[in-house]
Amino acid sequence: MKQNAETSYFFFDGDCPFCSKMAKRLQKRCLAESVQFLSFRKLDAEELLSIHPELSLESLSGEVQYVQNSVRYPGFFAIRKLSHKLRTYRFFAFLLYLPLIPFLGMLVLHILKQKTGH
Repeated sequence: MKQNAETSYFFFDGDCPFCSKMAKRLQKRCLAESVQFLSFRKLDAEELLSIHPELSLESLSGEVQYVQNSVRYPGFFAIRKLSHKLRTYRFFAFLLYLPLIPFLGMLVLHILKQKTGH
């Protein structure tokens, strides 16, 4: 896999229609060419570990993951971190850092995941 120090990775479940649709929308709005949107289903365990030592099929099948500068951000925190690089949304990204918003964000993602059967 092609990597450099500036490359970031957004992992999603390519077998999940909701996850795939969300990743496609985020990728379309992403202004940073250094972000790679990848279905973890297309990578083997060795490739995942070469990107970050905490990436496993278990962690990736549970929620989206974002890896930037060797730091892994799961679920809501992945979307919050990526939001700074999204067209239009980057101007409102600071709202995702307000008190209690992470709890609300995690709850919303949990509900959406339950509705989609993943």
